[in-house]
Amino acid sequence: MADSIENICDLPPELLEEIFSKLEDVTDFQSVINTCPLWHDIMEYRKTARLFGKVLPILMKVKDQKTLHYPIKNMLLFRQVCKEWKLETDRQLALHHHFKRTETIQRFLTHASTLPEGINPILGNSVTFEIDAQRDFEPCLELIRRHGTYIKTIFLSFLIRNFPLNELQSALKFMPNLEWLIVKVHVENWIVGDQAPVLPPLPLLTKVSLLTEDSYPQAGPNNNQLERFINSFVIEYGAQLQSLTCSPVLLRIESISNLLPNLTSLEIKESPYISVTEDDLHTLSQADWALEFLTILCHGAPTIECSTGLMTMLNSFSKTLVSLDLSFKLERSINPSELNVFPCLKNVTLRIPVSPLPEEMKDRVNSLSVRCPNLKILRIATLYYPWTYYTIVEYKL
Repeated sequence: MADSIENICDLPPELLEEIFSKLEDVTDFQSVINTCPLWHDIMEYRKTARLFGKVLPILMKVKDQKTLHYPIKNMLLFRQVCKEWKLETDRQLALHHHFKRTETIQRFLTHASTLPEGINPILGNSVTFEIDAQRDFEPCLELIRRHGTYIKTIFLSFLIRNFPLNELQSALKFMPNLEWLIVKVHVENWIVGDQAPVLPPLPLLTKVSLLTEDSYPQAGPNNNQLERFINSFVIEYGAQLQSLTCSPVLLRIESISNLLPNLTSLEIKESPYISVTEDDLHTLSQADWALEFLTILCHGAPTIECSTGLMTMLNSFSKTLVSLDLSFKLERSINPSELNVFPCLKNVTLRIPVSPLPEEMKDRVNSLSVRCPNLKILRIATLYYPWTYYTIVEYKL
């Protein structure tokens, strides 16, 4: 009978190569090639492709003397090398499709009109519009009309007063291949109406981020208006969404769990006037979601207490959570014994409004690894007044 293998290095090189080839995270790949000369030699042929994403942002800073930016010809050549290079190049190119003014949009449309029919002028398939004047919206809509079929990710920041939601409907119907929609608005400036409008079908859409800017009077926001705004997206796209970023108002929509049956990633962002309540935590704990990624971010000082309700909510996702980012008040110590075992949890960020972190709390937080046997990274972010500055301590376990 063959001898048993006691060390991973005793495995055949081709088997090690097969194992290392399955690493998705580039940081894990770096760790492998830096472990020992043998592993480095086995995977050296993959370094160029896998580490390109680390190198390209540096290359982008190299200024060409004639064009004053990294030559677009080289960028186009990069896209043809391999899949990894294309993805990273497109990610960088997407940063250049950022439109704020009519003049910029018109210039793009003029150049795009010289291309042969059927040629995609939006490399990276991603665009950003920051529109703060009504006059800039029509050129934005014209660009989407002409080239919307190429857009897979769009960030629409509309900070226009009295902007009707049906204008957004007009834009969305020209983007049938949209996968990720990010909308940023002053909700009180939007005309939503008494009924949630019907948005066009977008069969490939799986990620939606609804970001709201607050400029409300002291009386506070119109939660009904905000709820209708959110509800219009949930009703039309909820069944297909896997990822959603939203206000806590989402958790106050009736039967919200049933409206989002396939949700695996949720980010709740508080605002100065809308905070996460104990009732919201209870709703979240009752949701029939297999969440893998959960983020709850405060606006200013955290309002969520380290309560039994918070622990119950976290325990309801103990079997599926992979990543957790949570802001909460340190009214009482974290007691790891109140938590279930989280077998899949790998990354945890805790944002706490206290600095420095008490020694007792450090011990309690560090003991979380007992409940999270596969935890790789634990970040403790301590907040400083006015609660916008963080000191982050990262523990690699």
